[in-house]
Amino acid sequence: AVIEFGLIYDFRNPPEWGVPAVDLYAETLDHIQAAEAMGFPLVWLTEHHFIDDGYLPSVLPAAAAVAQRTSSVTIGTNVLLLPLHHPLAVAEEAAVVDILSNGRLRLGVGLGYKVEEFDAFQVDRRKRGSMMDEGLQILKGAWADGPFSFHGEHYSFNDINVTPKPPQGADLPLWVAGRAAKPIQRAARYGDGLIAVGTPDLFETYKQALADEGREGPINLAAFAGTWPAADPERAWAEMGEHIQYRGDEYGRWYGTAGDLDSDRAWLSHVESGDDRRDDSRVAQRSFQTPEAIITQLQALERAGVTSLVYFATFPG
Repeated sequence: AVIEFGLIYDFRNPPEWGVPAVDLYAETLDHIQAAEAMGFPLVWLTEHHFIDDGYLPSVLPAAAAVAQRTSSVTIGTNVLLLPLHHPLAVAEEAAVVDILSNGRLRLGVGLGYKVEEFDAFQVDRRKRGSMMDEGLQILKGAWADGPFSFHGEHYSFNDINVTPKPPQGADLPLWVAGRAAKPIQRAARYGDGLIAVGTPDLFETYKQALADEGREGPINLAAFAGTWPAADPERAWAEMGEHIQYRGDEYGRWYGTAGDLDSDRAWLSHVESGDDRRDDSRVAQRSFQTPEAIITQLQALERAGVTSLVYFATFPG
């Protein structure tokens, strides 16, 4: 297997380092165009709402812009928060992006977790799992030829024909994010790949889930890169550490406040205690490592079955 290198963009613009949004978006699209020219095969876009740093709230409009500025990269969402959207509307918008990109869209979807987002959109967070199950089936049905009907707990309709169809049709890749056993089982049942958010034990859980579902063929497994290559990790941390710390602390607060996993609550207490703010080599090495060390990490991920690696392409600010 060859690991695919993907770059993820969040368009974040923290107030303390802020620039005009028009400038940030233009520069980010320039960055994406340059990444394609360098040979990166995949660009991901990510969604959150009501963040004071302007975290990208609308991934499919941004994906359409990327489609017009590029010619070959796969354009992925990592992730679109499916329970916050009507799946038929997502199916239509995704089809349009697939057309604009000539069949280059990979739709990655996730449950979402941020309490404020569910409250604002008036979606019952407790029902997000069953909403995902239905939404994933609706997306595939909408992209297939002809009209289809669906009757579930959350969505119900007869003889709806979503048009125009995406060039990839029902084969438009649908990847599902997961951090625990139930979402991973859902990815194995309904999806074409897993975006694993967490530790390598999730990879084995996914392989077993695919076997349980009788799914055969190549495994599509994305994981987030935890470290960036740097010739001098301590110098890189001195230059960029506060921006990496900003992102980590924000995720820690969001996940920790939602408290879905024990590790999330531990992360929140870690952030609130202010641990690991010292500018020492141990912290630097956790974010930056030498290219040789990165290669060793990549080889281990490859052996574990990872096929796609996700790197944050820019740091907030």
